[in-house]
Amino acid sequence: MRRIGALVIILVVLAMFSAAPVSSAGTDLSGYTICVDAGHGGTDPGAVANGVEEKDINLAIALKVAKLLEADGARVVLTRDGDYYVSLSDRVSIANSAGCDIFISIHANAASDTSASGFEVYHYYGSTKGNLLATYVDEEIAKVIPLQNRGVKEAGFYVLKYTSMPAILIETGFVTNTYDVSIITDESYQWRYAYAILYGVQRYFGVPVHDPVPTVTGIRFAQHDGYFRVVLDLSQPVAYHVYYTSYSSGYHLVIQLDNARLSDLGWPVYGDWQYTYTGSPTAPYIYATESNGYVFIVLVLNTPYLPYNSFTLSNPDRIVVDVYG
Repeated sequence: MRRIGALVIILVVLAMFSAAPVSSAGTDLSGYTICVDAGHGGTDPGAVANGVEEKDINLAIALKVAKLLEADGARVVLTRDGDYYVSLSDRVSIANSAGCDIFISIHANAASDTSASGFEVYHYYGSTKGNLLATYVDEEIAKVIPLQNRGVKEAGFYVLKYTSMPAILIETGFVTNTYDVSIITDESYQWRYAYAILYGVQRYFGVPVHDPVPTVTGIRFAQHDGYFRVVLDLSQPVAYHVYYTSYSSGYHLVIQLDNARLSDLGWPVYGDWQYTYTGSPTAPYIYATESNGYVFIVLVLNTPYLPYNSFTLSNPDRIVVDVYG
């Protein structure tokens, strides 16, 4: 796991460590207060192009960021949670009055040149802690968003200048570029932005980078004598249900995980589904998808309503389903 080493801060050498945040080296973001600022809103739409208004993109991503930060234990302060106007001075006042540890402002860019593309992360001039936070967030976004990384930059934006805590402003993409719009308005990519921001914040505070939401990290399967076994590898325990469904295309055994995520399994993709051919006479195909906070694993069966048994294991966490046939 990536970690920021715990620092022993001595007054006489405090300046030597000004680039690093004070870290309790915890396992999550409990104890931290984070302001998430959705830029523009209400009568101020921000940049408008290609049929979208910046304020809507900003809010959609900001709410997802807030949800993940809260799931990881942070106290989150939103400058707005709906489509209404908040002045720049009020945004700063909200963050300062709440005693936030960091400030994250979400925006989208615009340019007269419609070929301008990519994301960038700003901090205030000369802010070493702001630069550190911006760098971590920028690096994490670059891993998951297929847009040009325009890098970490300095600026004197009002919300960066007058907030009393390390602050960053993220330009997620250009509303004036049609490809960028296809990314920043796509909900699945908005979640990618949100997770990237979460991981950057975790790195900043010296917390091990992790998903606060249970995640299916892998799916393994094998045909044994008399039964077919599928194993779901998990980042942490999760509530689940197993049930049968039937369609004109055949019979399916469904494993439904509540409040969970699905990682990239490296399988082929068909629409919103990842799938694989198992070679098993019992369950020749497995499909997997994530939708509205649920993960669905579907075993396509050659025989209807076969008996099955499911159970969980821990250290590491797994769900095991055996289908007999």
